[in-house]
This record gives sequence, C-alpha cells and structure tokens, in this order.
Amino acid sequence: MKTIAILPSRFAASRFPGKPLASIAGKPMIQWVWEAARDAAGVDKVVVATDDNRIQSAVHDFDGQVVMTDPDLPSGTDRVAAALERLGDSFDVVLNIQGDEPAMHPETIAAVVRLMADDPDLPMGTACCPFSDPDEVFNPNAVKVVLDDRKRALYFSRSPIPYLRNSKVFEPDFRPWMQPEHLKHFKLHLGIYAYRPEVLRAFTKLPPHPLEKIEMLEQLRALAAGIAIGVAETPFLSIGVDTPEDVPAAEAALKARGRI
Repeated sequence: MKTIAILPSRFAASRFPGKPLASIAGKPMIQWVWEAARDAAGVDKVVVATDDNRIQSAVHDFDGQVVMTDPDLPSGTDRVAAALERLGDSFDVVLNIQGDEPAMHPETIAAVVRLMADDPDLPMGTACCPFSDPDEVFNPNAVKVVLDDRKRALYFSRSPIPYLRNSKVFEPDFRPWMQPEHLKHFKLHLGIYAYRPEVLRAFTKLPPHPLEKIEMLEQLRALAAGIAIGVAETPFLSIGVDTPEDVPAAEAALKARGRI
C-alpha cells in the first residue's frame, strides 16, 4: 500500500496569523508536523500544501517538499485534494495531517495507516485518544467522537457526548462528580484523516451539510453522505494549536515525549 501524507498549511489563520511558522523549541510549527509524518511507519511520502511563499521557504529550509495551491480554496481538505492532483502520482491512501498539530505522535499516524491497510474497503479513517482532563470534555475546541462496535465513527461533536443521564456530571458543579469511569466514555478526536483517493475527490465535490455548518466540523459531511470513517484509538494526546496561548502546551507535550 502506497501512502502519502499531505500537510495543509496556510498563513492567514484568523486567530493566529502566521501560525505554521510559530517557533516551538527553535523550529517552525510545520516542521514538527512534517517530522512526525516522516517518522511514521507506512508513510512513503510527505509534502506540505500551502498558498504562501513564506511557508514554502520555511519548508525548503528543512528540506521538505512543497506543493503550492490556490489561496481561495475553502478548506484544508480541498488543499490536500488539489495538492494530490498537482503531484500526479498514484497513491492508495492519502493522509491529511493538519499543520497545526505539532504534537501529533508518529505512532498515531502509523495507527491510521494500519487501519486503512487492514480494511481495504474502509473509505476514510481518523484517530482518537482518551481524555485525561474533565475540563477538556466541556471545551468546544476539543472535538468528541463516539464509536460503534466496529470502531467506526457514529458522530462527532463539540458538545460532551455521550450524555451521562444517570450522573451528576452535567450539573453546574460537575467537577467533583467526574470520575475516571466517566472519562473513559469520552474520546478526543485528533486532527488526522485518511482517504482513499477516489473518496477524497468525491468528498470535496459534496456540498457542505447542515450538520457540518452547525458544528463547524467538516467530517460530518462525510457521515451524512454515508461515508464510513474508521477510528484508530491511540494513547497519545495531540494538541492542536489554535491561538498563541496553545503553544506552551504543545511544547510541553513534545518535551514529555523526549522530542525536545
């Protein structure tokens, strides 16, 4: 199975302009993501898809490959699809690893690759990990996913799902009631996707779904269209960087793993 990892990366993030070039332990953020993809078992090629010459220059500085894409593309997934078409090579699986996930673990990436290799009929894949902090369950920036018995996604939400009806967890003073047995039911969705190339092309042609617009979660477009999403469970937390205040947490996670 031939696999490519494409890292969509744009400069003009509204909450954190220039985010891919933010320094983490002396390296631009995009380099940390690129190195994780490079080091992951089963990944044959890694490229950065961007619309900005500054990002292109930074990637070239660490000898990475760049594909330039249209700045008017509406999403990272569209950027991945455009980069795949520009490359013109044939791959069995396309990974979309978001460029603001510097703490993405290579083993998480490898687990998603294995997921796609083990089930040739699976159209899409992603990853999740356990929550360790009750506060994060209630953070709308921490996307939750619930799985069926085949480890496929039933739904993704910014709200805490599943709802624990017979618990005091959701009362105003929930924190004293949130126990480890509660936390195990909540899974944190991580910023990585895998697609069969034909599914990626079909996905980008679908119109945004009302559920996607409500939650602002693109993966709900796939579920609403009946596209199954397998989910690899990993113990490794990945910290998405949305604002400058998220950088220290990502750096701490890298230090804890001995990468810094």
